[in-house]
Amino acid sequence: MNRYTNARLKAYPAKTVMQVASKDIFPLSSDTRVTRPYEVSPPGKAKNPERSLAESKRRAVAHVRDIALCNHFGFMLTWTLDGTLIDRYDPATVYKKTRYFLSNAVQRKGFQYILVPEYHRRKANEPTPAIHMHGLCILGNVPIARAISPAGKLIYDDAGRPVYNMVAWKWGFTSCVPIDEQYERAANYVVKYINKSNEKIFGKWFLSSRDLIKSPEIIPLAPVDYTDFRDPVKLKVHEQNEAEIYPGLSIVSEEYPALEQGVTAE
Repeated sequence: MNRYTNARLKAYPAKTVMQVASKDIFPLSSDTRVTRPYEVSPPGKAKNPERSLAESKRRAVAHVRDIALCNHFGFMLTWTLDGTLIDRYDPATVYKKTRYFLSNAVQRKGFQYILVPEYHRRKANEPTPAIHMHGLCILGNVPIARAISPAGKLIYDDAGRPVYNMVAWKWGFTSCVPIDEQYERAANYVVKYINKSNEKIFGKWFLSSRDLIKSPEIIPLAPVDYTDFRDPVKLKVHEQNEAEIYPGLSIVSEEYPALEQGVTAE
């Protein structure tokens, strides 16, 4: 029989996150350490489509954040689609072409990625909105070239970072921007597009390459009193974050420095 606790550490390369839940939901066995608190289904979930959607999005957001923080991506990317080259309104067509491009880039160029599809805001003359994509990537040997304006000037984004084009993407337009020292901001950049969406455009919230680290090291801890750990002052200044998974289950998270090599569960 599995045993559970309400406290654990999530050890990322650059930081550690302590999580304390209001119920015992984290498995103590290292064999089940990939189980996530946001995979715990709330009572009656299947009877409430709205809550089911919110739960699904929350799991996807947490998973994408884990992938982003467990790997070191070099660029933020945006792919838009040219309607003269592809049916940018049809998810099945866009997904097929995108998967082919990604498979080729991964196998031949060492490309690594997280990619989130999103609908553009629908224009007045469009029956349905067009699709575009945002993500993070490690280029490998995928070529890029500096983006140049119609006036012949190099393009920079609002933060002053150089903008590049991914020249191998032939279905429209691309931009690749180097990720600066605000790495978590880049992770949030991708996550927000899941939060904005109300459906899985490709039948899934996001795409990611298989060779990425998908989750941090999970270290179960002895039970911690939830009320004692929860600090209203820290919550107010965002030193702690509290998330309600469903009514009756909440998790408070607090960040600490990265663990030293060799630290394991007791």
